[in-house]
Amino acid sequence: MMLLVGVVSRLSPLLLLISALLLHHIFIIDYCVALMQNSLFIRRVGYSVCGRRRRSAPSQSFTASRRSICMVPGERRYQSTILPGNNRRQQAPQLQIMQPLTSLFSSNSLDSKEEEEEEEWSAYEKLVRKLYMTNLFNPVKLGLENMNKLHELLGNPMNQSNKVTVIHIAGSNGKGSVALKTANALSQSGKYKVGLFVSPHISSFRERIQINGVPISEAQVERYLQEIFNICEVHSIPATFFEVTTALAFHIFAQENVDVVVLETGLGGRLDATNVISKPALSVITSIGLEHTRILGDTIELIALEKGGIMKRNCPVLVGSNLPTDVLKDCSKEKGVKEFYVCDDVLGPANDDEVQVQEDTFTTDLALSFNDYDIENSRIATAALKLLQFELSSEDIAKGVSIRPPCRFEEMDISTTITNSDGTTTQKNVRVVLDVAHNPQAMEYLMIKLQSNYPNRKNQTRIVVGMSSDKDLTHCTDILLKHVENHPEKLHLVEASHPRAASISSILQANEKLVDSYHESPNTDELNEHGRDISSVSKQVHSALQLAAKNDELLVICGSVFIMADAREELGIVEPRDSKVIAEVSGAGLRSSQENFNDDKK
Repeated sequence: MMLLVGVVSRLSPLLLLISALLLHHIFIIDYCVALMQNSLFIRRVGYSVCGRRRRSAPSQSFTASRRSICMVPGERRYQSTILPGNNRRQQAPQLQIMQPLTSLFSSNSLDSKEEEEEEEWSAYEKLVRKLYMTNLFNPVKLGLENMNKLHELLGNPMNQSNKVTVIHIAGSNGKGSVALKTANALSQSGKYKVGLFVSPHISSFRERIQINGVPISEAQVERYLQEIFNICEVHSIPATFFEVTTALAFHIFAQENVDVVVLETGLGGRLDATNVISKPALSVITSIGLEHTRILGDTIELIALEKGGIMKRNCPVLVGSNLPTDVLKDCSKEKGVKEFYVCDDVLGPANDDEVQVQEDTFTTDLALSFNDYDIENSRIATAALKLLQFELSSEDIAKGVSIRPPCRFEEMDISTTITNSDGTTTQKNVRVVLDVAHNPQAMEYLMIKLQSNYPNRKNQTRIVVGMSSDKDLTHCTDILLKHVENHPEKLHLVEASHPRAASISSILQANEKLVDSYHESPNTDELNEHGRDISSVSKQVHSALQLAAKNDELLVICGSVFIMADAREELGIVEPRDSKVIAEVSGAGLRSSQENFNDDKK
């Protein structure tokens, strides 16, 4: 007996070691299986979404000239009036696209029908899908290591100041608007070839990279994106979605020999992928606000230092008025900046009536300090252009900076046909405002600007709204309800197919006062127990447009950027638009991407 106890006591450490090794291997196997199942899940969701969209009935046209834009693979049609020659269906070349690990296992492989559908995808669709999936495998880690390698392997095209003038723009709010206004003034003059890099996009990935106001073509994406992927694979660079996209923009701008490049940062500045440029002609910081505090810091001063990271030695700096100027001045001195400007230094003091709305227009504290940030953004862009002494007249500049980014208080008249009680039809115009206000502060500013621009339409306003799931749904919808004087029947709730979109169920749960609003009853399925209706945007925009026409109402479509592509399509807006093959994965892995969706102050 004693002998047996002695043997067991000697063997027990060995048994423990063997058990630990077995558990370790089991854990790794489970992890790999989970990863493969996740990959398969994403692809399955994509296919089911495509299937449902193909089977849904087309919505009614609102104008005689409107053409439907097919959003399914194999049958994409675009209006050629926007980008002549850029939207032709191309024969897909044989590409070495990385497939999910599940494709290696016959039990989990796609069925023949799905494989046939994938064969119908264009090279553009395959490549952009691959790009969106990048962050699933290469988690976002702020830093410049990947971008420095990529930029160097591309020949450092943005650091050749003798060939290209680079304007680098950062800021919590307004940076996209300032970038667009600056680039537009230069390109409209006809004297410069101008590259513009902005994010996020509304309807097509190609909007992010533009040359003289025109998004790059699908053919350019097919050619140059594959080259970026090849560089990453050959040199083992685990680049993220935003890093690959930034490198793509740099590569295309260099190949197209642009004269000026206007770069908008993604998130922050110091560690942003765009910050590999060494000698910008001008660094611009538009504003500083509390945003991405977990990453950038929890005070205005700390965030200002992160944004100030785009400053470079001996390169001039221009800053807006809504930021801690003293902090940025100290930062500029440490970095060896000799020329530090505010807009007033270049343009002189702004007139009060240029920027501030009359105080007796509104009643809230926020309204009393309300600025029309489009005017402020135009001032910053104007000052930037004058500082760089481009060959532009004052008229060229004023006309160029008057442009607004899409869905930033974008106003338009939409013609729609309504049926009268006697059966006759009438063609009516509806004034529509599109705005990506999606958090409480942005919603407040939007409502105040609506009161400013349409003072007599407060009781005649209809609102379509869709939100992101991580926003304050209760507060945002309360602001909208207050604007329509607590008439929930004037609100239309929608949800996007994007993974970050709030479902209608969650919006209703967040604010019980919305039970009488217009919305589709969410349908549950095996993938989403809370229910989703990915067609709700088109349905509710259609319904709201009809009601606004009949009741002579102003129609406002606001909330997440994720709803805007479907809303614009339903309104009949003709523009380049990615297919559902791309849209179904557009949110994959982007939760932590270097993008700023908080452009609150338009």
